[in-house]
Order: sequence, then structure tokens, then C-alpha cells
Amino acid sequence: MAIHPSNAHLLGPGITRIAVTGFKSLATKTDVEIRPLTVLAGANSSGKSSLMQPLLLMKQTLESNFNAAGPFLLSGPYVEYSKTRQFLSHTGKPDGSQQPLTLEFGFNEGLTAGMVYSGGPGTGLRVVESWGSNTVKNSKWKISKNSTPEELKPMLLQLGSIPLFLLMDQAGFTRASVQDSGFYQSIVFSAPEPPGRIRGESYFMQENLELNSLIRTLIYVPGVRGGQGRKKLLADVTEHGFFAGSFEEYVPSLIFSWVLPSNHPKIHALVDALRMLDLASGISPLMLNESELEVRIPRTRDSADDDFVNIADVGLAIPTILPVLVALIQAAPGQLVFIEQPELHLHPRAQLKLAQLLAEAANRGVRLVIETHSSLLLRGILTEIGKDKISNEKVILHWFERDKETGVSTVHSKEPDPAGRVGDWPEDFGDVELGSDNDYLNAAEGKLFAAKK
Repeated sequence: MAIHPSNAHLLGPGITRIAVTGFKSLATKTDVEIRPLTVLAGANSSGKSSLMQPLLLMKQTLESNFNAAGPFLLSGPYVEYSKTRQFLSHTGKPDGSQQPLTLEFGFNEGLTAGMVYSGGPGTGLRVVESWGSNTVKNSKWKISKNSTPEELKPMLLQLGSIPLFLLMDQAGFTRASVQDSGFYQSIVFSAPEPPGRIRGESYFMQENLELNSLIRTLIYVPGVRGGQGRKKLLADVTEHGFFAGSFEEYVPSLIFSWVLPSNHPKIHALVDALRMLDLASGISPLMLNESELEVRIPRTRDSADDDFVNIADVGLAIPTILPVLVALIQAAPGQLVFIEQPELHLHPRAQLKLAQLLAEAANRGVRLVIETHSSLLLRGILTEIGKDKISNEKVILHWFERDKETGVSTVHSKEPDPAGRVGDWPEDFGDVELGSDNDYLNAAEGKLFAAKK
């Protein structure tokens, strides 16, 4: 499903499509459109997280100063693996072989970038092939380790790299080959040198560089969050849009930076969000020393300015939702924000209202990917469409199902209509609620009927 070309301007910059083949239960090609408000739903272990984990592998690789042995840093702050066999899809063959991993991304109005990774026993992954395209420039390319200089030169000339060739010729770089560069491939121009000496320059494809930027700025809010620590280290939040490691660790420092006059709209937005969810009437960061701070909220809804308590003293709801709210407010247009179960620890009424905050962020151009099990949150999103608070073309729902016999996941995608209706749906959350209500009524009726006998 793709948005109508006449309304493509509604989506803006950022990642617009993710296609994954060969990652865990996504054994067959899973091609998913990413809109400003993208909802991933489905039963537990149906493949929802598997769609986003390749991006998290890329992000932790880009953020690391460690030179990983393979394309990806397997163990990091976002995902942890010890070997590639733990996430490569099985082919089902008797030899236990695993299929290649293929990733492809659409982004920034007409750009694509794709990579194929393959591995063997004890060798880990390696980049086999990569490609990209630009519909605006009507250009495309494909490279591999087998690409010859005779193939590379006309391809780069077609991409408009004539000045590059002139510079390389002047430097004496007469050879061209393809080498692995992290989880991409680059073209290396080299010159004949005595044995043991290497002189060359690497050329990185423009599509890969732009995708790098989008992945590095991805904000990830995991399902496990809301630690009860009373104080946090002061973090540097001056680099716009880039948060390495746990986003939750930056939340107190971001709130502290919002108290500055230039950022007052953000702190006001956060207070408004807390009030909307009926969680708190205010919020106040406090510096404890030069390196530590804490976040406090009013003890009651009517507390005086000096009657605040640490958020560690108010239960799990506020510490758990705070990273979600801060991410929604902090994210810039085009920035991808992946949130697992934003509804955690929220009262049902607050789950329903949270949809308003998601719609507001999406309308600003933020690209939200929400993984949820909440029927109330989904109902709230559809209600926002029905109220014309967000266009239905900015919203897409993806339902993941996993075959019990093969273990392979499939995805059913739906764009709500302008009234917020989804229509035919593989498994509606509402069916579960309705079945539960019927079971309860039948059980209660049976109990009462038995008591009258």
C-alpha cells in the first residue's frame, strides 16, 4: 500500500519504507510503509520487533568507536547477540543453513538504499551486494565485490561523478574496487605502490550517507524503562537530534534544558501532556551538584511550589511515560522515533488520551513507529482521525501474524479511511474484549442461575 502521489507532501522527509528479508521470523520479504504515525500490532512473538531490530543494529554500530569484526556490532545498548545465527532466518534445509539477510530502505522523497549480507560456518556476516537509487535524478547503482573497474567507471559517470574522476586521475589513483565499509560497501580508488604500502581514497555512495544520518538520529524508547533511580547524571544534549545509548538517560537533562527561556514552549508542552494524562500538574528538574540532577513533580495536584517530590516516589506511571513524552516533544520533523508499548502502566483513560499526543507529534512531521498491545490506544488513534485531528493518510496500521507450523511472519497493512474505520482486519483487538465480556456475562449468569436452584 502506498500513499497517493498527489498527497506525498503530507509525509515529508525521513524513512518512508523498511523492507526486511531473512531476519528471524521475517524469512520472506516484509515490506512495510512508514508514515508519520505507524502502528505495529499483533500477538506476542509475531515479528513486530524484528522489523526494527536491523535499524537498531545499525544505530549501535554507527555509535560505537569499536571496530566490529563483521558488518554490525552485535552486542550493544539496543540489541544483544553473540552470533549472527541467532537472528538469521533458517532455510529449513537439513544442513541447518541460513538464508541471506536483505535490507532495503526508502527515504527522503525518492531515495532508496539496499544491502545483502551472507555468512558461512564460523565466518559471520559479510556484505555481498549493495544498491541505491534516486528517482529525482533518475539514477540507480549496484555494486559488489565482483564489480570490475570497467563496470564502476561508467556507473559513477552516470551518477554525475565526473569531477571525482578528474581528481582521482590527477592523484594517480588509477584502480577502482569495492570494499566493505561497516554495513555498507564503498568504492576505493588506489594507486600502484611498492609492496606493503597502500595509498587510496574511499568514495561513499550518497544514498548510504543520507541513510546513515537518519539512522543515527533515530530515537529508541524501549518497552523496559522507568527505572526508579532518584538521581541522574547530567548529560550533554547540545548535539541536536543525536542521542547515543539509552534515551532515558538524557530525559532529565533535556527537561533541565527546557527550563531555559529559549526552550519554554517544550517545558509547557510537557506540563500540558502530564495534565492531559492526569498524571501531574507540573514538573521541575533540580541540579543536585555539578554532575547530577533529579526530576520532581508536585506531591498533589494542588501542591505549592515548594511541595515537590522525586518522581521515584510516585509509582511507575510517570517514570515510564516520561521518556515517551520527552521523545515526542524533542523529535524534529523527519526524525524517526520507535516506541515500544507507550501505554505501559497508564490508566485506560490515559491510554486513550495518549493518542492525541501521538497525533500532535505526527502532525509536526515526526515519524513515529509505535509497537502496541493496547486496543484503547488504537481506538484513540482512529478517533483522532474521525475528529479530523490527523489525516488518515498520515496513519498506517501493520498487523503481524506468525504461522504456527513454519514460524514465518506475514504482515497485513491497512490505511484507515477518513472516518477512522479500518474495515476487514485479521484479528481485531475489539474481538478479544468482546469475547472477554461475553465470557464474564456467561460465567456470572451461570453462577446466579445455579444459586437460585
